[in-house]
Amino acid sequence: MKKVIILLFLGFWLQAQSQAQHETLFNNASVKGGFAAPIVEIGINNQISTSVGGGGGLVIGSAFIGGYGMGSVDFNKLFEDGDVKVAEIGHGGFWLGGTFRPHKVIHLYGSTRIGWGGLDIEFENDVQDVDRIFVFTPELGVELNVTRWFRVAGTAGYRLVNGSNEARGYTDEDFSGWFTGLTFRIGWFGARRW
Repeated sequence: MKKVIILLFLGFWLQAQSQAQHETLFNNASVKGGFAAPIVEIGINNQISTSVGGGGGLVIGSAFIGGYGMGSVDFNKLFEDGDVKVAEIGHGGFWLGGTFRPHKVIHLYGSTRIGWGGLDIEFENDVQDVDRIFVFTPELGVELNVTRWFRVAGTAGYRLVNGSNEARGYTDEDFSGWFTGLTFRIGWFGARRW
């Protein structure tokens, strides 16, 4: 009889332990969908160049996390002196963002791209300078739900570049500045709500 009671107690204890769940920071977070997105950034007052690229991410609730890549080649401010023949910048990294009330046709949208890349400057005297850079790009705007699988965001933001070789006559400020942006997110964004 003692063995039966011990076995029953052990059985109940094991069952209770198997049903216990670990609490985590993201207990209620679940992946709702994913997307791919072409991205365009246009410099305001020609302070920075137009950049194009793309990215993708996983939708978790009304937030997303993913990666991106961007490139630019038209830095008119640097060509005015006549010393620079080619100026190119490329960067990629993490893309974090979210929306407020994403089930509404028009809603708030914000994101931040944090990345690393390269700056390639070729001078008229055939000297080439390649720098490693860090890029931080926060943006805020509104997003339009065109269809259940297609969204367009219009944003304004600031691109901060750090790491350019200032000894060559150009500075981080030549590649940093305010921009307007368009992001075309194509994918699945969760349950049908509208």
